[in-house]
Parts: sequence; structure tokens; C-alpha cells
Amino acid sequence: MLDLIQSSEFQTALQSLLPAAVGCGVQQATSEAESFEYQEEGSHLANAVLARRNEFITGRRCARMALAQIGQVSCALPKDADGLPIWPAATMGSITHSRGLCCAVAASADEMMYLGVDLEKTNRLSARAMKRVLHPLEAVTVGESQALGSLLFSAKEAYYKAQFPIWGAQPNFKDLALQIHSNTQQLTVLKIAQNLPVQLRDATQRMKFRYQFMGDYVLTLCWLELRPKVLHDLNDRA
Repeated sequence: MLDLIQSSEFQTALQSLLPAAVGCGVQQATSEAESFEYQEEGSHLANAVLARRNEFITGRRCARMALAQIGQVSCALPKDADGLPIWPAATMGSITHSRGLCCAVAASADEMMYLGVDLEKTNRLSARAMKRVLHPLEAVTVGESQALGSLLFSAKEAYYKAQFPIWGAQPNFKDLALQIHSNTQQLTVLKIAQNLPVQLRDATQRMKFRYQFMGDYVLTLCWLELRPKVLHDLNDRA
């Protein structure tokens, strides 16, 4: 289990990857039984095992930490019909957890169009799973590297979380090919499948992907800022 110092290091690492308009929170779930801060959040977890309940509770706590950084007061974050958190009006966010370590990011909808975060262990992806995850364009670079395969898996999960609240698209892993730039800890889009909506494909080409390895974890972020030109285009379509 991570201690408070290590959790603080993850918080610092996450903040270093984020644009200024995005808040974040990182915390390790406890092994002791916790109560839900807002009862309406946990009604579906009445019979869940302790670890699952505590990861959920900690994830929501991280989300409220992230929201506080962008000026939002604490509030319940129940789930919608798709199982996603219902964020306060005019905000967006994303929550991730792995082996008890929880992270969340949040931003104003006036600042961001898309936002997703993902955290994965780098020593769990099997060779068989890597074949399902990697596009042929990625496989050439990754080879048999479990860490790089885990990075791409995580980045695609962050992308999925970023686009799903808007598009509800469910692309498979090979619908997106990413190039790793280890010198800048960034990824860029090599290819996006034509079966996805054209507006989503256009947005995907403009999305920012960043990552950082921390011990045997990899942390990835995907976002697209709401720039004046994009805002103008949205107004034109209204």
C-alpha cells in the first residue's frame, strides 16, 4: 500500500501533466471500513466487497478534491444510467483507480471539451492482451515491452473516458493508434478508425495525450481545451 508521501508524489506528478485549468486529487484507499460521505452515491454498493466500496468512496473523495481546486463546493456525485459520475452543472471530470490508488481530475466546461484520466499497473498486461490492445503501427515500436503496452492501454482508456460522455462511442483498442514521444512524455495520434463519427475523429486529432511512469504504475491523461475558434464553431451550429 502507498503511504502518504508516495500519494503526495503521485499528486505532484499528476499536477505536472495537467493544463492549468484542471484540478486533481490523489488518495490511497484505506483497508478499514468507511462510510459514504453522501448516501445517494453508494446505494448500488450495498453488497459490494470492502475493497470495492473503499475504492469508490476514495475515488469520489478525489473528485471532490479536484472540483474544490476549480472553485466548486462539495456535493454528491451519484452515477447516471451508464454508471458515470454525475458532475455538477457546467463541469466535467474523470476518475480512475488501480489497486487502491485513486485519482480524479475536473474542469469547467467553459475551459475543456474533453477530459479523461487513467491509471494502470505496468506489470499485469499479458502478451495475449497486448496483441488485442496494440494497433500494427504501435506494435512495431512497442515490441515485447510490457510497460509500453500498458502505457498505450492506459492512454486508450483515458481517451475512451474523455469522449464517452459526449459521443457514447465504444471504439475497440485498434481503432486508435498512438505514437509515444518518450522525450516529452506525450503521445500523438497516428491513425483513427473511419467508423467513428467524423466530428469525433477531428477532435481526436487535436486531443492532447500525456503520461508519466511512477514505479510500477503508469498515469495517462487525455484532453481537449475549448478554444475560442471551437466555441465559435459550436455557436454556429446552435
